[in-house]
Amino acid sequence: MVTGMTPDPPALSSSPLESLPAELRDRILLSMPDLPTLYSMVRASPVMHAQYRSNRDKLLRTCLEHELDGFLVHAHACQMSRVEHLGDGRAHEVTTGFINTYSQWLPSGSRPCADLGSVTPSDCRWMAAFHLTVARPLACLYSKWALDNLGLAAGLAVAEEQDPETAAEPTATITAAVAHEHANAYNLSRSEEIRIMQALYQCETYHHLIGYPRTACGDILAEYLVCDTFFSLFDPWEAEAIGCIHLFFRQGFDALFDKLKLKLQTAYHESNGQRIPLEGTPKRCTGRAREKVLAY
Repeated sequence: MVTGMTPDPPALSSSPLESLPAELRDRILLSMPDLPTLYSMVRASPVMHAQYRSNRDKLLRTCLEHELDGFLVHAHACQMSRVEHLGDGRAHEVTTGFINTYSQWLPSGSRPCADLGSVTPSDCRWMAAFHLTVARPLACLYSKWALDNLGLAAGLAVAEEQDPETAAEPTATITAAVAHEHANAYNLSRSEEIRIMQALYQCETYHHLIGYPRTACGDILAEYLVCDTFFSLFDPWEAEAIGCIHLFFRQGFDALFDKLKLKLQTAYHESNGQRIPLEGTPKRCTGRAREKVLAY
């Protein structure tokens, strides 16, 4: 990729936007409020796509800072805790050293992460892709899951007050009513979005550090100490939010991982001339398979 180029619009373009000078098109892309808007703009016009490609690093970095405002430090920690940075089969000291560095990036630390100036272009692109294709969809699913559970609990409480003996019977009716009531209620405020995104990225960082890869020595006590040190960085309500995200993952995706594990086991045994029974409940999928997928 050659940066610094300013492509001219096609001479016969009928679009007022595409006919603007390159400098103004650049300013428009710099003013994009979030990644989905930037993505839509770039995909909608070959001229704007060429303009974006000519100055991609600066445009993406600026938009990403707008998008991650309020939880940038946690997104940066998630990106820096990946295997590509900390290594596979890392020593216990590497993990604890990263957690200490993470604590210094937090607002109360001595070296807060204020911007993305120190992030390489490739890492910036990874952060943008992860946020756009993983974090944002998961935040929408989580908000729906949380609101549905909250509405269902409230409906059951009202039903129990009215008739405790039959409170369990209208569960299906209450569930349908809650789904209808909250059908258009998943537009989060910015503060709600920040809290959910922060918990999502903290949970992902936790799985990077505690889940996959395992510590080189496989010391359970060492993993426990790392877990204790990690959660000591946050306030109690932040730790509770991470627990809610983890519960959402378990309830929403455990069955999927169980099916995936069973299919992989079946394919492996059949490729070696063996067969395993498909009936029965598979063991819960844990370890590397789950963490690799959750860690993107």
